[in-house]
Amino acid sequence: MDELLRRGWVEEVGDAGDGRRVNLRATEAGASALGYRGVAIPAVKAGKAVAFACTDWTERRWHRGGALGRAIVAALVTKGCIERTDGSRVVTLTGGLERWLESS
Repeated sequence: MDELLRRGWVEEVGDAGDGRRVNLRATEAGASALGYRGVAIPAVKAGKAVAFACTDWTERRWHRGGALGRAIVAALVTKGCIERTDGSRVVTLTGGLERWLESS
């Protein structure tokens, strides 16, 4: 989440209405960059809220959820950067995440 914000690929577009989350949208640059990296969902369009950010209960830091979060995880699995644990939300980094982020 921090990296998506730092790179300007997503931006906050207001409170999600529950006081705990904020809505996010992909910027034009973000939609392009994520699409290039295999993040393929119809909702990843500049200007449209496609995700939310909320505080992770273990690390107490922002993380992203929603359609964009699922699409990023799917792309990272496809590229071999992470592995999912069956029946769990646990993922394991398997390498190449920096390369995936830096690819252009």
